[in-house]
Amino acid sequence: MLGKCIKNEIVNRYKPICLAYIVLLIYSPIFYLLKPVMHNVNNTYIGMFIGLIMVAYGLVVFGNIILILIYPMVDFRNRVFKDQGYLTNTLPVKTSTMMIGRLIVDLLTYISAGIVIPFAICLSEMDFGIYKDLIHSLFDLIGYITTDVTYVWILTLVILILVTILAGMLLSQWMFNAAYAFGHAFSNHKRVMSIIGMVILYLLFQMLSVLLLWFLSETGIMEGVRTEMVNYVTYPDIEGINRFLGVISIFEVLATAGLVAITSWLTKNKLNLE
Repeated sequence: MLGKCIKNEIVNRYKPICLAYIVLLIYSPIFYLLKPVMHNVNNTYIGMFIGLIMVAYGLVVFGNIILILIYPMVDFRNRVFKDQGYLTNTLPVKTSTMMIGRLIVDLLTYISAGIVIPFAICLSEMDFGIYKDLIHSLFDLIGYITTDVTYVWILTLVILILVTILAGMLLSQWMFNAAYAFGHAFSNHKRVMSIIGMVILYLLFQMLSVLLLWFLSETGIMEGVRTEMVNYVTYPDIEGINRFLGVISIFEVLATAGLVAITSWLTKNKLNLE
């Protein structure tokens, strides 16, 4: 059933996202071709027109980023709490299964954006050196490590950085979802209560973050992130960084899971549609 939920989410959500990706990928080589033309055009009006087209490309890139960040939240509101909610909430599927399906598609959305948007920007310059630069930076990092580092540690670091970023994005999104579900647990003033729920969750996670940093400091995990002085030069401790990022990732994953559980419970037991 989870597979069907994921498929349903992809079908309902990816039409505007795929359209935005297609526009961006088509526009990118056009932007590249217009750049040299702009500098060789003698007609002022044609130059201004080409300039506007190039400015529009920046807006397309920005629009894709905004779409990826905002659309999952808008889709959640429309399909769970508005008119489509009558259909969504009467499907013969557990609410928790639907929410997990949404979570997985949210993750796929962020991953796809992380692949498509940087590739399109490289395509607009016909310069894919950024990927080569990342590899060089990675090998430069190896040269600054004080401990005996293997490629496993480096790979672990890269994975933990990606997990931390993705989990943080999902945490922010599902904080909104949980707050919106909290607001719709009330018959009146749903939006006001949603804002109150968002403030409560934000303050709660701020306090949890402070407690987490205190725990990391007290247990010595934070010490591993600090640099070591060797011959008056500072070097990072990659094992300490990995431990630190590992704890942060676990915190974000558990917090997101908790928000998904809260959202599922509120949607199942306390739902009031708009």
